[in-house]
Amino acid sequence: MLILHFIGLAMGLGTSFAMLFLGIAGSKLEPAKGREFMLNATAVLRMGQIGIVVLLITGLYLMTPYWASLGEQPLLITKLILFIVLSGLLGVLSSKARKARKGDAETHMKAMVPLGRLILLTALGIVVLAVMVFR
Repeated sequence: MLILHFIGLAMGLGTSFAMLFLGIAGSKLEPAKGREFMLNATAVLRMGQIGIVVLLITGLYLMTPYWASLGEQPLLITKLILFIVLSGLLGVLSSKARKARKGDAETHMKAMVPLGRLILLTALGIVVLAVMVFR
């Protein structure tokens, strides 16, 4: 189960890093081509969504021995709260990407940039907290 959890982590965090670097590459293109490039790159977000679902399912199972002592572990509570925040941010980002593909791409894509950065920072924070809790 832990291996599946790490695969979900790689998918989710990998998507964040991929979108960061694809955004950098897209910003170096002409505006119209960059917009088209980034619209096509949003297909990568599906991998992140799958990764989050894998993390949720495996994480709930792996948390089984910790539920009883959850109140005594503030870092673990913080990690779980950040996971909920991350899931919400990914949902908003996916919604923006869907709306961008349907029309008015420029408006929605501008909102996606800070969301993507926030998602990356949140995911990294979750990893740091996981290391601190489960070391």
